[in-house]
Amino acid sequence: MKPKKIFIDYVPMALAAVLIIIFAFIKEQSFFKTLPTLVTLIVQILLVRANRYAFLLGGVNSAIYGAVYLTEGLYFSAVSALAISAPIQIYSFFNWSRKKNASGDTRLKTLGIKRLCFVIGVILSGWALCYFGLAVFFRTATYPVFDTLQFTIGVVVSFLAAFRYVESQHINIVNCASAVTMWTLICVGNPSNINYLIISCYNLFMVAKAAVSWTRKYKVQKCENV
Repeated sequence: MKPKKIFIDYVPMALAAVLIIIFAFIKEQSFFKTLPTLVTLIVQILLVRANRYAFLLGGVNSAIYGAVYLTEGLYFSAVSALAISAPIQIYSFFNWSRKKNASGDTRLKTLGIKRLCFVIGVILSGWALCYFGLAVFFRTATYPVFDTLQFTIGVVVSFLAAFRYVESQHINIVNCASAVTMWTLICVGNPSNINYLIISCYNLFMVAKAAVSWTRKYKVQKCENV
């Protein structure tokens, strides 16, 4: 493995892991809340490589995240993690295992302009529905604007990734940026959650990398099929 690749992939991962462990110790954060952030470090490395095992491990980890979100009053994020993200990621693992090309890599796809515009419309309308309609049932929700946005994008991204669309990672950049903003605001009032801000920043970096990696991989596969 090239030194540059090691630096870009594993140095941020190691730095994030050290910071998470240090702050978990300082803030006396429970192992239950620390575990999913550490597992996410591994999931993101696998996701950048478009490795199907990212979904198997990610599905289990989503269930843990869901339980944590419930304790923080992030109800839409909890529903997304437990009822949607976890089962879809498990399905993604098996679907990706079947859709391979001659070289053994999972075949990636693109949406195209028309379907991408449709997906963006679904996200915006879904976000509005969740925030102005369903949010009334969760009056104690923490930061409902960000919570419902991440719920909506998370659902869409999970489905797009399950069916191997490259745009899933591009759209997920918006989701991760929203998470960074939300956890920054949460940590202002409750610094004990700083580990979730750290992992959100790491996720944003790695998802941006995944967007580039998946796009490059798709172009290579397209040339091979010509």
